[in-house]
Amino acid sequence: MKTFEIFSKEIGLNMQMLDNYITFADKYYNTYYISKKNKSKKRKIDSPSKGLKGIQRWVLKNYFNNLPVAKRANGFISGRGIKRNAKYHIDKQFLLMIDIKDFSPSISQKMVYEALAKHFEDRELTLKLSKLCTYTRKLPQGAPTSPLLSNIVFKEIDEQISSFCNTKLVVYSRYADDLVFSSETKNTLSEVYAFVNNIFSKYPFNINHSKTRYLSRKGAMKVTGININEGRLTVSKEIKRNMRSMFYNYIVKTDTTVNINSAVGYLSFIKDIEPDYYKKFLVYIDKLKHQNRKP
Repeated sequence: MKTFEIFSKEIGLNMQMLDNYITFADKYYNTYYISKKNKSKKRKIDSPSKGLKGIQRWVLKNYFNNLPVAKRANGFISGRGIKRNAKYHIDKQFLLMIDIKDFSPSISQKMVYEALAKHFEDRELTLKLSKLCTYTRKLPQGAPTSPLLSNIVFKEIDEQISSFCNTKLVVYSRYADDLVFSSETKNTLSEVYAFVNNIFSKYPFNINHSKTRYLSRKGAMKVTGININEGRLTVSKEIKRNMRSMFYNYIVKTDTTVNINSAVGYLSFIKDIEPDYYKKFLVYIDKLKHQNRKP
């Protein structure tokens, strides 16, 4: 059984120093704000100090990464991601997208403790780990442990939602605070929405109603930014257009203001999601290079 003393020895810090980080964890955070996609709103980031972040990363790698999460959770888990999240919903007629409002800050230190207590027998260690990874008794956006801890805490809810969806022939997946449901009938998705709303009433989670969307194959169907209309995963025309423009400006016009790292990031994304288009785009890049050669 792991204890706080064993934890101290494994991480290589004396108990007094480690306990200081845990007891006064709130003092080791810096808060700042970044713009959301909607420029008028800001996202609060609570970032731990270098020392505290190093401890959290160690705990994440050595303690938390091996803890179970729900099968349909896809965010911040090795071997999963937005591609896996979108694949579940290919060929479905209707989509329901639900966003959880203020997901991380809605998770309390008590919820983290209760989730970890299922895996760590020693109560003292469990309490100290939950304190180590929370800020003002909440899960902070900015700590390296927060994304996975949110999955561990949400596992019970994921499984309740999955069980209900199975009885309705609805496909469910989740990426962070985005819940996605797909079905052959819209009415069934309305039942799912009511169920999720009811489940959340028993927990400190709230649906962001302004971001709730019903989609059908009559229009564009995107899951975590990936198109699924064509019965396969494809990248949006907007991303392809932006990428073509960036590479054209960089190679042909030798525009040094182009963020080439961003362009390469787009290229890597397309390679993963739509490999056939990626191969065609490599040919396009070769043509641009040939076009730019001086006689």
